[in-house]
Amino acid sequence: MRTRSRILNRTLLLLAGALALAGALLAARPLLPPRLIAPWWEPLHRTTGDLVDAAGRWRIRLGAEVVDGRAVVLGAIGLAIAVLLGAFLATRRRRRTRTVLAFADRDGTTAVDESIADAVLADPLRTRADVLSSRTRAYRMAGRTALRVAVVPRSGADLAGLLADAQRRVSDWDALSGAQTPVVVHLADRGGFDRLRSAAKVR
Repeated sequence: MRTRSRILNRTLLLLAGALALAGALLAARPLLPPRLIAPWWEPLHRTTGDLVDAAGRWRIRLGAEVVDGRAVVLGAIGLAIAVLLGAFLATRRRRRTRTVLAFADRDGTTAVDESIADAVLADPLRTRADVLSSRTRAYRMAGRTALRVAVVPRSGADLAGLLADAQRRVSDWDALSGAQTPVVVHLADRGGFDRLRSAAKVR
C-alpha cells in the first residue's frame, strides 16, 4: 500500500473513531454522573451555540438570492465528507492492468498480456473435474504487478490436491516468466450461475 494511502486511511479512521466516540458520549450523557458531564458539556454546548449563531448571521448574496451562512457551512461539511469518502473508496479499488510483464531491449519493449498468464495458471485448472471455473486477473499494487487466480471448486472437491496443482502452475509461471510474480490463489464460492451447472461432469 502506498504511503499516501496509509496516511489517508489512518486519518479517516481517526476521524471516524472521534465521531463514533462523540456520538457514544452524547448518547450516554443522560446515564453518566453530572460531575463527569459538567466540565465539558457546558463549554461545548456554549461554543457550538456561538458558532451556529455566528453562521446564522452570516449572509452571502448570489445575484438576487441571499444564502444563509448555516446552509453554506452544512454544504461545505457535506462536500468535505463526500470528498473524503470518495478518496477512501478510490484507494480501496484495486487497479486492473492487462500487462503482466514487460521486457525492454535495444529493439523496444515486449509486453506480456494477462491472457498469457491465464493460459498458464488458470487453463490447466479448468480441465479438472472438480473445478467449475477459474480465471486470472492482474492488478497493480505498490508499483508491482500481482496476479489473482480465482478458482471455483465443485462441492466435495479435493481442496488440498487443488491447491497443490495451483502451486505447480505458479511454479510453471515463474519458470516461464523468469521472475517471481506475487500470485494469490483464491478458492471462491459458487455464484448463482455456477450453482445451476450440472454436477454430472464430476463423474
